[in-house]
Amino acid sequence: MSGNNLAQNLLNINLLTMAGSGLLMLISGLSLYFFRDFVSDHLRFFLPIPPLGVAAYVFVFNLFKDYGGVLPKSPGLVWQEIITSTMIGAVIFGGFTTLLTFGIQGIKK
Repeated sequence: MSGNNLAQNLLNINLLTMAGSGLLMLISGLSLYFFRDFVSDHLRFFLPIPPLGVAAYVFVFNLFKDYGGVLPKSPGLVWQEIITSTMIGAVIFGGFTTLLTFGIQGIKK
């Protein structure tokens, strides 16, 4: 794939991932709105949805970019990339949350 063609392909992927993220956020937002009575009691669990949507957009764009604008032919490799990213993200989220929770508690004392 030529440099100009790759750049155009990545631009298309970038626009599609932004549009897809926006659509998923709209669906998430409407779902949360319609189930707001349930959500209001558990709001702390739903607040991370917007930044996670952005993280998913960045991951998908970078996945396509790293493989030259196309997904790897092996679905197993795609799943491996997704699962690895999810596990790393979960560990970082857990670590940051733990450090913030106990750090703030320690500072409050």
